[in-house]
Amino acid sequence: MEIPTHKQVQTFLEVCRDFHFSQAAKRLGVAQPQLSRTVRELESLVGTRLFLRQGRRIALSVAGEVFLREVYQLPAILARAVEGARRAAAGEESVLRIGFVGALMGEELLEVFQGYRSRHPDTQLSLFDLAPSDLLRQVESGELDGAFLGVKPKELPNGVSSFQWKVEPVLACLPREHRLAERKRIKVRDLLGETLVVLAAGLAPSYRDFLDDLFEKEGGRVDSCLETNGSDAILSMVVAGCGVALLPRSALRRAEGRIAAVPLEGSEARLREVFLYRSGASGGVAPLLDLLKG
Repeated sequence: MEIPTHKQVQTFLEVCRDFHFSQAAKRLGVAQPQLSRTVRELESLVGTRLFLRQGRRIALSVAGEVFLREVYQLPAILARAVEGARRAAAGEESVLRIGFVGALMGEELLEVFQGYRSRHPDTQLSLFDLAPSDLLRQVESGELDGAFLGVKPKELPNGVSSFQWKVEPVLACLPREHRLAERKRIKVRDLLGETLVVLAAGLAPSYRDFLDDLFEKEGGRVDSCLETNGSDAILSMVVAGCGVALLPRSALRRAEGRIAAVPLEGSEARLREVFLYRSGASGGVAPLLDLLKG
């Protein structure tokens, strides 16, 4: 199967920045007719229209949306490949590919990465900030050697194991003017009837299961929720008064002082964070497991 050239992919991604052909051409330093020709060549190779043109307006077709989801990481992948080759030439002999949830990137996780590198300077550490669902899939497929996940899935795929490496209390994140904002501690039942701001279920299914279980143990359920695609978006919505959220403190670093973060009562209000890895871990991931267990 013929695959797109780097030039075609770069042109496609540049147009997707603002859906403006002339501006994309200017950024790439080419004439607009040349850019349009490259896009047509790409569409011909794919076999369908990637952009819909209505007068001066441009939008992605359904096929274009799928194509964008698959190729938008290619520039970063190529950059990592170049950097990896350079570091290998400098004496680093292997690569450890580790994923993590960016919202949970606290001091403890940074210390883990720093500690690993100091003990194993001959191993490249390649890190990927991904949604929990993507982390699980890529550990299962072998694209990642391991991943730091917020909540252990109820069922792990065959060949994937987990190790609980950290426990964090879950905090109720409230607008500063909220009726519960001055409390020292609150119970989950105090939040019944509130609109909960959450990650989309497709991005973090295990965390949604965790929240459902938390409310069910208090005899209630999440009746109203607003979904979004990241912790920064969740916290922005809390600040704006759209609802409340339940998050660990490591996820709050960008919003502290702008929201009220109140600890929840109960032993169940703990986020038991796990490290996922292929069963029978060997190579660079085995020393990382030893570091976590030590």
